[in-house]
Amino acid sequence: MMAIIAGAVITNLYCVQPILPLIAGGFHAGLTTVDLVAGAALLGFSTGLALLLPLGDRFDRRALVLAQIVVAFVLDLLAMAVPNIGTLAAVSFGIGMVSCVPQQLVPFAGAMSPPGERGRNVGTVVSGIMVGILVGRTIAGAVGQAYGWRAVYGVEAALLVPAGILAMSLLPKGVPSTNLSYGRLLASLWPLMRDHRAIRESMVVQALLWAAFNAFWVNLAALLATGPWHLGSAWAGGFGIIGAAGAFAASFGGRLADRKGTRFVVAASIGIVTLAYLLLAGANSSLTLLVIGVIVLDVGVQAGLVSNQTRAFAVDPKAQGRINSLYMTATFLGGAVGTIVSGWLMSRFGWTGVVALGIALGVLAAAYHRLSGTPAAGTAPESCPSRS
Repeated sequence: MMAIIAGAVITNLYCVQPILPLIAGGFHAGLTTVDLVAGAALLGFSTGLALLLPLGDRFDRRALVLAQIVVAFVLDLLAMAVPNIGTLAAVSFGIGMVSCVPQQLVPFAGAMSPPGERGRNVGTVVSGIMVGILVGRTIAGAVGQAYGWRAVYGVEAALLVPAGILAMSLLPKGVPSTNLSYGRLLASLWPLMRDHRAIRESMVVQALLWAAFNAFWVNLAALLATGPWHLGSAWAGGFGIIGAAGAFAASFGGRLADRKGTRFVVAASIGIVTLAYLLLAGANSSLTLLVIGVIVLDVGVQAGLVSNQTRAFAVDPKAQGRINSLYMTATFLGGAVGTIVSGWLMSRFGWTGVVALGIALGVLAAAYHRLSGTPAAGTAPESCPSRS
């Protein structure tokens, strides 16, 4: 049930990516300019992760989830009527900020799980998120091509109605794990990151992998619209279905992390993402390589997402919301940077520039993971399944 709610809400964040060429045409703007709308949504999401997720340790997460769904519904309706691209970027920032509902649910699931099942249960919710991201792109692409980009936000608003009803009816009441004030909650983020190496490493690696993930998806519509194919937004969205084939890698990655240790899964994920971009180097001339590359990329990123998250959560069961705030803020800041930088590279160097960025991000993640070395004292359980 948490996975379904998470998947429905997260579509708000990514529905814009396959319809960027339609928005550009509607406002007579360049693709570099319209990429700022997608970047604003990711920056808003990062802000929500930083400022709203810590509240889950102090207040009832169920109430927080419901409030954010209501605000997202109102903002989707506003997005349907914006007069210019600047206003759309501002509204997208707000939509992104309140769309961090899924990341309220991930620590909720983690806090409710015994240690030996945490990876599996977190992976189940993350799978719901990833399916929502990928299938949401498909719906957005088809609706945008048939009815225009504004209609996409109407569909997003409609999806939030059943999600809100489910959350109100079925979510258990959250039990606060601390009585710290909001200011002290935010102040406690820095010591958590400073004192726990596993959190820092998870943040950096996943930020790099998420930058690679978004660099591909935000430029896919432009690649298909130009290239040798000249395909519309519905085709760009349709690749979400292909990517969804790898979405359940999150659940598998969580189970594997429970058995083999999170560092093992993280290392494998980095290698898979780098391999994906080597395949995608030929995607501007081969649909076969494009399809294979999409599946491989999503498998790598999703397995990395849940294994890094599980590793970070294991640090302190009473600070799940704050840990997730640090982790996901870093992840989506990486995504925002990947979106903006890749848009610039696409406009100047074409698909080759995007591929070069993806490979570079994979190499950086591998180097950082390798140099981080053996887990610090106190983290042995994550590399020794028999003791986890």
